[in-house]
Amino acid sequence: MSDQTQVTGVAERPVPQPGRDPLIVYRGVRKAFGRQVVYDGLELEVKRGESLCIIGPSGVGKSVLLKLLIGLLECDDGEIWFDGQRVTDMHHDEQFLPIRRRVAMVFQGAALFDSLTVYENVAYPLREQFRLPESEIKDRVAQKLAWVGLPGIEHKKPSELSGGMKKRVGLARSIATDPEVILYDEPTTGLDPVNIQRINQLILSLSERLKCTSLIVTHEMATVFAVAQRIAFVYDKKVAAIGTPDAMKNSYNPVVRGFIAGDPSTFGD
Repeated sequence: MSDQTQVTGVAERPVPQPGRDPLIVYRGVRKAFGRQVVYDGLELEVKRGESLCIIGPSGVGKSVLLKLLIGLLECDDGEIWFDGQRVTDMHHDEQFLPIRRRVAMVFQGAALFDSLTVYENVAYPLREQFRLPESEIKDRVAQKLAWVGLPGIEHKKPSELSGGMKKRVGLARSIATDPEVILYDEPTTGLDPVNIQRINQLILSLSERLKCTSLIVTHEMATVFAVAQRIAFVYDKKVAAIGTPDAMKNSYNPVVRGFIAGDPSTFGD
């Protein structure tokens, strides 16, 4: 299968192979919502084990990239590959189950079930995706809560938690299954500087503990420069630039440089 190729547009390129880099590949991806075109020919490769931050102006569809990967949205054209599997050939939840067992998403609003305890929230994906004895579920929940700095709160309800604690419980739930990939959708939105720093440290520590690949959508430049090994800048319906934090900060592209510096004149009024 090593000589197999896949035609994309006018170019022939090798089919991504399982177990090799890159782990995730977006090729010529187009996505529109009605008349609003979000992506047109977007290209992106994510290396196995890296932490990649996705940045760009509001409304360019950064979070859409994450949702396309796990089947919450379908692209209109192009290809998306995950570890040698073509995601764009999958159209039903059952087909996505093997990927969803390997990929976890940390939602912007924590997305906890208000009627469930912290224990039941964190245990939820373990019960949904795996048949584990309750004793093992209990141990995993306790471990993951300890990892995010919240030991012993299993009995509490989300209404008893602060915003920062809810974010961390959501993170504990996402890592309960020991995922290979974690997708973070604006993980620090609405948090104070102390909790932003706490989440940044957790992203780094979890990447190390789980040896996982992390994709982080964020507007927070402090988060970008704290956790990113590479940065992808989404603009004008494509990944307009990608590189290391130092390379992006010193980019020759004035739009990239202006966005990172927070220069309001970069995009006009």
